[in-house]
Amino acid sequence: MWEPVGPLPASVYWRRRWLAIASVITAVGLIAATVALLAARTATSDITTHASGPAVVSAPQQAPPPPAAGTASSLPPSQPGAVGPASDPVGLSALSGQQVSPSSTPATSEELFPDDTPRQSVPVPPPVPVPPTGPVPCTNAMISVGAEIDRPEHRVGERPVLRLVVTNISDQPCIRDLDSARQEIVVWSTEGARVWSSNDCVNASSTDLRTLVPGQPVAFAVRWAGRTSTPGCAAVRTVVPPGPYRVMTRVDDAISTATPFVRLA
Repeated sequence: MWEPVGPLPASVYWRRRWLAIASVITAVGLIAATVALLAARTATSDITTHASGPAVVSAPQQAPPPPAAGTASSLPPSQPGAVGPASDPVGLSALSGQQVSPSSTPATSEELFPDDTPRQSVPVPPPVPVPPTGPVPCTNAMISVGAEIDRPEHRVGERPVLRLVVTNISDQPCIRDLDSARQEIVVWSTEGARVWSSNDCVNASSTDLRTLVPGQPVAFAVRWAGRTSTPGCAAVRTVVPPGPYRVMTRVDDAISTATPFVRLA
């Protein structure tokens, strides 16, 4: 079996056998080297993992939740009043269906401010001497309170100027506290529903002692945004629809007569 048998010389068969044996040895060596290399890499990975600690898997980031509806002030944004409930305590929601974002109107657009608009129909009264004891306090009987609007007709979307006018109708100067919190301009429907008031949201208290000269009117104005309001900003403001309305004013319990106006579509 070991002796080569065949037609060729014996040296040829021995060379073939040695080549086959060498090939087998080389293959076994390569396999052993590969196994050793893989084992070394596995050991190195284990050492690195133990040294650095366990891997931390970050949780997927979630987008912050959207702000809850109604967190902003429902009446002008600079005021602290909270958004009112869905129900309208005075039933004004029936007057209109379009809700208006409160952030679209600056708060200052509905604050009372002194109005120096000339009134040519009112003559300048002659000077009246002040008594040595000084002006007396103005009683309701000594003053008249009026309500004015810049035009009797306005289209929805326009901002009419509403005015409160106080006039000393007595024959002597007198002093009256015209603090803005003591004043009020109110829009009413012809059915008697209270639509809007200057005191609902922005009319802060302040001291404003005035010496009223006989016959000389003192006016305060507000540019109305044409939206409803409720006491304490308790409800979302809505656009006041077309129709006939009335504006009235007061200083304390001295109340004006009604001045009509119309909102056009």
